[in-house]
Amino acid sequence: MGTYIGIVNLYRSPLGNFDYFLQESEIWLNLVSRNSRGLIICGDFNINFMEDTTHKRILSSLLATFGLYPTVDFPTRIYNNSITTIDNIFINTVNQNSFNVYPCINGLSDHNAQIIVLHDIAIMTYEKQLFFCRRFNEVAITDLTIKLSYELWEDVLSYNDVNMSFNKFLNIYLTIFYSSFPTKAVYNSSSSKAWLTQGIRISCINKRKLYLISRHSLDQNKRIYYRRYCKVSAEVIKLAKRKYYNNLLINSVNKTKTTWNIINENINKRHEKQDISSININGDVI
Repeated sequence: MGTYIGIVNLYRSPLGNFDYFLQESEIWLNLVSRNSRGLIICGDFNINFMEDTTHKRILSSLLATFGLYPTVDFPTRIYNNSITTIDNIFINTVNQNSFNVYPCINGLSDHNAQIIVLHDIAIMTYEKQLFFCRRFNEVAITDLTIKLSYELWEDVLSYNDVNMSFNKFLNIYLTIFYSSFPTKAVYNSSSSKAWLTQGIRISCINKRKLYLISRHSLDQNKRIYYRRYCKVSAEVIKLAKRKYYNNLLINSVNKTKTTWNIINENINKRHEKQDISSININGDVI
């Protein structure tokens, strides 16, 4: 698995809603930090870091929770009688303590550019990724059914408050559910799919981010954009697969053998299929 450094460029409008900016920033910070071994945040925040203001303290505290601290300590915008530091670069100064930051006056704007040079970059890489999954099969479902049938639910019915009854029911059910379907740690090595290009990998990561954003948003436009992105991403993957397998067949000497190799390769990578027609749970719950 490769080493990824996430570089994010931000712009916050000086007239924008600061609370909304913080809320959205925390969402994408959680998303980006999960998929990156290192993170660099830079841009025009329209917050003067030369002054001790409430906006500066709140934003700095949010970024500090992700191990990110400001590195620019010189003016970045000089206009008439105003001298401010509203542009900045945030990095993890604990893991990256050897760096240089200096301004670059380009004459194209009233903002000076900032250049950061990182030295001796050391970022941990992982060859395998650990994740947890649950196995659902007939045996586990039967175990869940038996345990639920033995439960009397007396504690659930003892409350007059419907919220307390539901919480008690949920606790009992989840306890039984977790015992019947325990989690199992699985190491997933890097994918060997030749058609899976770096662009498609990035597209899949972005699709996951868009899903999380649209799921927690009431904005219908974000959900429409996510569905359109999924449709385009699916078409790109389909074309990449078709192009890759067509090239294998065209350049193959024994096309019949190559065809069966392609079929077997895709069949063997499929997950084991569990055919479950129905689930019957006996007993009066509530």
